[in-house]
Amino acid sequence: MYNFHNWSTPLLDGVLGYLPCPTEVSSYALGQSKNEEKVTLSGTPDGPLVVLAFKLEEGCFGQLTYLRIYECVIRKGDFIHNINTGKKAKIPRLVWMHSDEIKDIQEAHAGQIVAVFGVDCASGYTFTDGSVKSTMTSMNVPTPMMSLAVQPVSKDSGGQFSKALNHF
Repeated sequence: MYNFHNWSTPLLDGVLGYLPCPTEVSSYALGQSKNEEKVTLSGTPDGPLVVLAFKLEEGCFGQLTYLRIYECVIRKGDFIHNINTGKKAKIPRLVWMHSDEIKDIQEAHAGQIVAVFGVDCASGYTFTDGSVKSTMTSMNVPTPMMSLAVQPVSKDSGGQFSKALNHF
């Protein structure tokens, strides 16, 4: 019989030893001013800020937006520019998520995944510090094998339904 005790630490050590750190992986953005040519992101903390909003949740504190930081450092209170809409937003609360635990943090670095409250956006939007005009590449969505239709329960809730579908 196999002993299942004390196996997780060596497993995670092996994963850390095998997988590259974020600065060793090439990430690309699409330059808006260069006819969508690929722009290589270095993943260093001293480059221009490039962040991707990849997941949204509606919680008790409002919209929770998960961000993947590709370059630079993001801090609580910073202003970020939404490349997709052209709007500027302030980061009122920056948090680190682990399971159901929320921990407030002051800053996050390239390669980290964090969440922010109070930033209105849609999934797939790119944020920068305003000095860069690049968007992250969109996810590859394969052709569906089946189709599904959704509709509002009543005609009165059609506006909210449409807003929710566009949002997510």
